[in-house]
Amino acid sequence: MLGFASIAKAEEDRATDGFIRRAFRDMKESAKLQRQIDKANFRAVRLETKAFYEEQKRLSKPSVRTAAEIDRMQRELEVANKRAKEAQAKIDNVKQ
Repeated sequence: MLGFASIAKAEEDRATDGFIRRAFRDMKESAKLQRQIDKANFRAVRLETKAFYEEQKRLSKPSVRTAAEIDRMQRELEVANKRAKEAQAKIDNVKQ
C-alpha cells in the first residue's frame, strides 16, 4: 500500500511541476510583450515631444506666427458668417 501512495505522490508532483513550468513560461512571454509595449510607448512619447518642440520652434518665427494667426481668424470669421446665415434663414422661415 505504501508503494501506491508514493507513485500517486510522484504523479502529483509531476503535474504540479508542469503547472509551475507553464506558469513561468506564461509570465516570461507576458513580460516580453509588456517590454515591447513599454518600448513602443516610450518611442511614441519621445516623438510626440519632438514634434511639439518643432511646432513651437516654427511658430516662434514672427512671420509664421502671424500667418497662423491670420489663418485662425479667417476660419473663425467663416464659422461666424455661416452661423449668421443660418440664423437669418431661420428668421426668414418664421416670417413666412
